[in-house]
Amino acid sequence: MSAKGNPFKAPKAPAARAAAATDAKASLLLRKAEDGYAFPLLETVANQFARSLRDLIRALGAPTVQVERADAEQMRFADWCSASAPAIFWRYHAQPLKGPVLLAGSRALLLQLVDIFYGGKGQLASEREELTDAEERFAARLGGDMGLQLAAAWGDRIGLAPELDCVTSDPAKLAAVRADDDLLVQRFTLRGGVLDGRTIACAYPVAALRGIADVEPAADARETPPVDAAWNATLNGALKGVRLPVRSVLARPEISLVKLLGLEVGDIIPLTIPRNVPITVAGRNFAVGSIGEANGNAAIMIEAIEKGPDHE
Repeated sequence: MSAKGNPFKAPKAPAARAAAATDAKASLLLRKAEDGYAFPLLETVANQFARSLRDLIRALGAPTVQVERADAEQMRFADWCSASAPAIFWRYHAQPLKGPVLLAGSRALLLQLVDIFYGGKGQLASEREELTDAEERFAARLGGDMGLQLAAAWGDRIGLAPELDCVTSDPAKLAAVRADDDLLVQRFTLRGGVLDGRTIACAYPVAALRGIADVEPAADARETPPVDAAWNATLNGALKGVRLPVRSVLARPEISLVKLLGLEVGDIIPLTIPRNVPITVAGRNFAVGSIGEANGNAAIMIEAIEKGPDHE
């Protein structure tokens, strides 16, 4: 019987099966395109990050903001920095990528978010180059939060774990990326209120993205026990609505019993207010902060969060 008429097919050799598996994985992470390379996985990641970014900005005090995602574009690092300026840049060390992940947001956006976070309406009094200490701390905190959102967007795919290692307004300090290096840039535009039109950009070095085609995807989320989404959402909503008493003790003066018994209307008790005061939540130590003013109101700025017995 000729091979042509043979109704039976020989099983694929191990090498052929391995090649097919590699091709399938590469089609998810990386594929050849007319003008270079395409990264289909980034579309899904960008959609998830856009939703997470929207929730983060809303939690900071802009509850009506929406986030629009633009199509990714490829450009040189030097051109991206020039188009972003004046900006705040966040650089992340992100294994298993063989290169950094970069985020950029306008300095004006940062100043508006700081004002909103401390009770203002996000109005910009004036543009300025130098940031205050409080604004620099806020920029670092925002960068840490965005890194967590980015990790969540990648988490069930290849386990990308961005770790913030640089916050700067000077693109020259973004080491490990050269001026002529190509980046794949995703732009996220805020819509609504005073933040309308502000953008945050996420940039991946193209050379680093090529390397992830050989990285094993993380375990399929379907292998984990199913979660009742409705129950989980109800529980989270109930927990977020719990109101806890927040208190701070500014001073604890001590006077003798003799002076206490001799106090009359109009007498003055001198107070010594320390630089840092304790902040408690539901009777438990939560943080220490410094006393100051924000938008014409007395305020306490958190300087440090207390660590629990397990350093969490």
